[in-house]
Amino acid sequence: MAGVGALGTELQIAADAVAVIGCGTCLIAATRALAHVEGRPTSTEWKLPVTERAGFIAFVILFPVLNAVGRALSPLGFWGDVSIVGAEALPSVLPACALFAAVVAAAFHHCDDGGMFPRTAAALLILLGALLLADKSTLASFAVPEAVIHSLSLSVELLSHFLFWLAGVMAARTLEWPPLRSAAMAKLVMSSAAILFSLILQAASGLGRFIVIAALYGAVAVLMAVVWKAWQTGHEATEAAPVSDLTEACALIAAERNLSPREAEVLALLAEGRSRTFIMEKLVISDATVKSHTNHIYQKLGVHSKQDLITLVRER
Repeated sequence: MAGVGALGTELQIAADAVAVIGCGTCLIAATRALAHVEGRPTSTEWKLPVTERAGFIAFVILFPVLNAVGRALSPLGFWGDVSIVGAEALPSVLPACALFAAVVAAAFHHCDDGGMFPRTAAALLILLGALLLADKSTLASFAVPEAVIHSLSLSVELLSHFLFWLAGVMAARTLEWPPLRSAAMAKLVMSSAAILFSLILQAASGLGRFIVIAALYGAVAVLMAVVWKAWQTGHEATEAAPVSDLTEACALIAAERNLSPREAEVLALLAEGRSRTFIMEKLVISDATVKSHTNHIYQKLGVHSKQDLITLVRER
């Protein structure tokens, strides 16, 4: 936005028109490309464990609410006293983008390792802490430069938007909601919270405003503690429960050893004692691909033969 705003009016209009066409073209090209990608995940393969569903129901409520809070505190928020359109905004926009990217990379690198729920919860804690520092009056009282305040506020807003949409995506996958329903629910929560906070924060100022925000954080922290405890209990119960079904055992091992969706499918067929030819025909993949997936599975599971693999699965 800052870069495009630095262009002339005619170029801005042209860039806006081209962006719409370009986005549509990219979506069409990506859809066609994915149709030819071997082993691309299906909707069921993206499904998260049952123990994480309750948590993401909470996330689809919490993150939109916090996004509304971020909008209220941001210089771009309800009252919009700052603009990020134009070259003069680049000094505050670029550090904000860098900080946002660093936080996301730190919280979500190797997402398959450890599960999405703990990482999303960690990002929530980061956002809560950042929102405490994002209040302009609080930072100004510590003689923080105006440019730094703007960059911090923008980075917090970027993070809140990112988590807002991440919660919607996770809700669609975990709860098996249609994507439009997930987005609509999240937007409804955010819009309702925005109206409420705009009324509260306009009426409160100074210490009263800080107390209102602190009370919100306290309520969110308590709710998150309850959700986290429920998730841990369910997660531990799932890990401790005996698995009698071969499919469930394969799914559990695949999650523990960070197998890809296609590797999980091959694992299930290998555990049934299926031959390489059968797997080729069942999954419509080449012999070389079956060999590659099998080698990767053996390495991740620490086995050296199909019989070792079958024994490992059946002992679960």
